[in-house]
Amino acid sequence: MAEHITKDRLIRDLKELGVKEGDSLNLKISMKSIGYVEGGPNTVIEALREVVGESGTLVAESFVSSHHLSTLRKKTILSEPDSPSYAGAIANAMIKYPGVYRSSHPIQRFTVLGARAKELSENHTPDSYAYDILRVLAETGGKNLKIGADGKVIGVGTTHVAIGLLGLKQKIPREGIHYKDKDGNIRLFKRTWAGGCEKGFSNFVPLYENANAFIKVGKVGEAETTLSDMRKTLDLELDIMKKDPGFFLCDNPKCIDCRYSWPFSKGKGKRIMLPLLRSYIRLKRKLKKH
Repeated sequence: MAEHITKDRLIRDLKELGVKEGDSLNLKISMKSIGYVEGGPNTVIEALREVVGESGTLVAESFVSSHHLSTLRKKTILSEPDSPSYAGAIANAMIKYPGVYRSSHPIQRFTVLGARAKELSENHTPDSYAYDILRVLAETGGKNLKIGADGKVIGVGTTHVAIGLLGLKQKIPREGIHYKDKDGNIRLFKRTWAGGCEKGFSNFVPLYENANAFIKVGKVGEAETTLSDMRKTLDLELDIMKKDPGFFLCDNPKCIDCRYSWPFSKGKGKRIMLPLLRSYIRLKRKLKKH
């Protein structure tokens, strides 16, 4: 029988990993990787809050799904403060957690708890860069807490920030969502920012290690866990991608994004192939729903 993971065990593991009072943490957490947690995601949040204390801050991605503009022309799909997220159990538990703030960016919404919650969330609006909260964290001593192995939980919280700061452009799907502005008017929000291949982001891992960007590697519950310095990972990514913008591309010859969607992609006939492949994928999704 699998061991039950208690709040006390989580607190002990987090402290052993180096999480401290006053920390500002970006959370990337796989609940399944931790094991069976008594009380579920709320217990994890409570353990984290107890360790970082009243002066600490917890940030979690609670992004909402975007939709193709052809769909949004036919019907209104609203992104609201309590809209559920596709980003997992912790994200959705954070949305409902007492005292939480959620940023008003229509798609890349972040939930924030703690000392800096109001400041961080209120400054992340429809006019902000999608990942700007993570830039602010990186520039003010933030740490990334990744609970789950590299194959399960992706990234250190700064790669998209580096892509944005460098102004890297990608041919992205024509997607968006509706939202209500400050006056209550319903508006269409269109995605404009570049994404990236999750598999390719792992290309940076050996470099993070060499740059001492990992504060400590250990375990929380049963999960492989890494606590990293967001300033160090961001600086490294900026340095590498200034010299080699395509460093984060994966080696899968069938990866549409890496082979066709960037100016530095090497796929043959990418101007023709990219829209065709994306149309095919969108059609498959529609057929699957029906």
